[in-house]
Amino acid sequence: MNKVFLSLTALVFSFAASTAQASTMYFDSGSAKVNSGQVARHKQKVWVPAHRSKGRLVKGHYIWR
Repeated sequence: MNKVFLSLTALVFSFAASTAQASTMYFDSGSAKVNSGQVARHKQKVWVPAHRSKGRLVKGHYIWR
């Protein structure tokens, strides 16, 4: 009886672990977009204000995001 209970408990824990692992959401580095089931949208031009890049001043410009 004890072995049956132990094996049944192990089966329940393994099923719960596999279910929890499947529903885990992963995030891209640098963005808050979720990778699970997200439909890819078309890129659009976005205004980027003036900023410094590698110590040099870059004027405001449009980029595709």
